[in-house]
Amino acid sequence: MKFLVVQALWVQSAVTDMADTLRKLGHEAEEYPVKLEMASYLSDDEVDGLVSYISEHRIDVVMSIYFAMNAAMAAYKTGIKYVSVLWDAPYLEHYNPLGKIDNVWISTFDKLEQKRFREYGMKHVLYQPLSVNKRDVIAWNRDIRKTLQGQYIHDISFIGNLYSSNLYKQNLPYIPVELQYYFNSIFEEAAFRWDGVNRVYGKTGAEVMEYIKKISPDFSVPNRQDIEDVRYFEGMGLVREIAHIERIAVLNLLAEEHSVTLYTSDRQEAQEKLCNVNIGPPVEYGKATALVFAGSKINLNITLKGIEGGTPQRVIDVMGAGGFVLTSFCEETAELFEEDKEIVMFRTPEELVEKAAYYLAHDKERRQIAINGSEKVIRCYTYEKKLQDMVKWLEET
Repeated sequence: MKFLVVQALWVQSAVTDMADTLRKLGHEAEEYPVKLEMASYLSDDEVDGLVSYISEHRIDVVMSIYFAMNAAMAAYKTGIKYVSVLWDAPYLEHYNPLGKIDNVWISTFDKLEQKRFREYGMKHVLYQPLSVNKRDVIAWNRDIRKTLQGQYIHDISFIGNLYSSNLYKQNLPYIPVELQYYFNSIFEEAAFRWDGVNRVYGKTGAEVMEYIKKISPDFSVPNRQDIEDVRYFEGMGLVREIAHIERIAVLNLLAEEHSVTLYTSDRQEAQEKLCNVNIGPPVEYGKATALVFAGSKINLNITLKGIEGGTPQRVIDVMGAGGFVLTSFCEETAELFEEDKEIVMFRTPEELVEKAAYYLAHDKERRQIAINGSEKVIRCYTYEKKLQDMVKWLEET
């Protein structure tokens, strides 16, 4: 098969890595020379450009990270397959008529998302854990070991978003006070409980949305997808506000006893809400993040509650880089990795604090878990294996 890998909502290096891996597996693969700037909207110019390229270069499969509507439409017009590889959840762009057409194939790392996509009517949905580029990771790890020479940069670090701007926060001035109390009760019930149970979805009925809209005309849910506004509001608003609450509180909690460093684009929010936390700038994805992961005694992960059943890319990347990860519990993660041997998880704030203190004090045990986790990722969760399984799936369906 001949693949065309297009860049839409992710960095060009990942596109190049996927194309290189496909070629290594014996397939022809090209990188589309134009980034799709209108990935979430249909654009005649982008579709026409892709259609011409597909026809001229005799492409069999178009592929992108996340969902690019124009790539899906171009594939449909030329009668070939389109593959969307998801790296995050909840992902809502698939909920439109293009997601249901016969030539769309979707790879998702969250089993509950897979189930929802199928119930929505998507024809081809494959569950695949997220992965790393084995070649790059091995090369980075070799260079990073020479740089660090067994030393650490940080005790505890976290690279991530604080979600200070989210759909709930943006609409807060327009939400009646009595409903703010109601949403606060959802936050209180759902936050700081990492047991794999989603306590957000389904708590806000359609009548609540209609009431807010009636009372406050400026209330806005910019939902362009084929789902109810309440589902969009929960996924893009409530879930992210809970992440904001959890991440601020957890970082402050750990910083009471330990040295904690945050790398984030939410610098202003971090400076206003965090105490005794070292605040750094965003880190470029790739070798730079791998250096932080390998150079931290503990890499913290607090999974967005919208990722209900999957292991986030951050966790896979930390482990691939040889870093020790302390992450919120996920049942599927426990299926992929042996708990307390390859990865360490927490279910409550008390367990988080206890395990952070324990593993900072037990260097040999912590280092061995990091080694075990890294070996597992490089052995089992690589681009090569992921794309090999994906190609087999495409050929058989």
